[in-house]
Amino acid sequence: MISVVLPTRNEPTVQDLIAQLRETMKSVTTDYEILAVDKSDDDTPSRLRRAGVDVLAQKSRGLGGAIIEGLRAARGDPILVMDADLSHNPRFIPAFIKKSLEGFDIVVGSRRVGGGGIVGWGIYRRLVSWIGNVLGRVVAGVDASDLTSGYRLYSRKAVGTLDFDRLRSSGYAFQLEVLAEASERGLRIGSVPIVFTDRSAGVSKLSRKDIFEFLLTALRLGLRRLRHRLPKTPSLLNQDNDREE
Repeated sequence: MISVVLPTRNEPTVQDLIAQLRETMKSVTTDYEILAVDKSDDDTPSRLRRAGVDVLAQKSRGLGGAIIEGLRAARGDPILVMDADLSHNPRFIPAFIKKSLEGFDIVVGSRRVGGGGIVGWGIYRRLVSWIGNVLGRVVAGVDASDLTSGYRLYSRKAVGTLDFDRLRSSGYAFQLEVLAEASERGLRIGSVPIVFTDRSAGVSKLSRKDIFEFLLTALRLGLRRLRHRLPKTPSLLNQDNDREE
C-alpha cells in the first residue's frame, strides 16, 4: 500500500487536489490511502470526508507536528507527503516511487535540479528560499539539493529510524531538521525534479515567525555539528584523578 499524507488547514481547493491524486494513482496502484492531518476552522474536514479521505484531527502544533502525526498514522510503505493547495502536482508521484526503488529512504521533490522549477513566486519568496537552502547546506551541513521542499517520500524504514521526539521544530524548519536527523542516522536521501506552483487560492502559511525559527534551527544544527567535530577536553575532575594516580 502507498500512503499519501496531506497536512491541511483551510484549503479551498483540496477537492481539486484529491481528484488529481486519484487520477494519477490509477497509473500507479489501486492499493493506496489518502490521509489528511487537519487543523482547519472552516469546512475543509467535511469536504475531505465527502471526497473519501481519512481525516485525522491534528493534536500537535505546526506543520512539523502535522507531518509527524501523519507519518505515524499512515499504514503504507512508502509514504508521500505533499501540500494540499495544488502547489505540488500529483503527476510527479511516479518519479518519487521510481526513485525510492533505487534504495533511497527519503526522496525530496527538488525545485533546484534540472527539470525542476518554481512558478508564481516573487523575488522575496525566492530569496527567502535560497537563503534557507544555503544556510542548511553550509551551516547545518545537510547535503540535499532542496532543503525547504515539503513534497517528499518516506520509506517505512525511514519512519522507523527517525527519532521524531528529538526534533524541536514545529514549523517549516522541520523540513530542514528532519533531513539533518536522517543524515545523522545514515539514511539515503535522493531527489527528483518537481515544478512548484504557488497556490492560486487561500493564504500562504509561511510567516516571519517560521523564517526566524528556520534561522535558529540552522544555527542550532550547525553548533551541534561543530560540537561533534571538536575533540573532547578532559574534565577538571578527571585531570585531578590522573594526578592522584
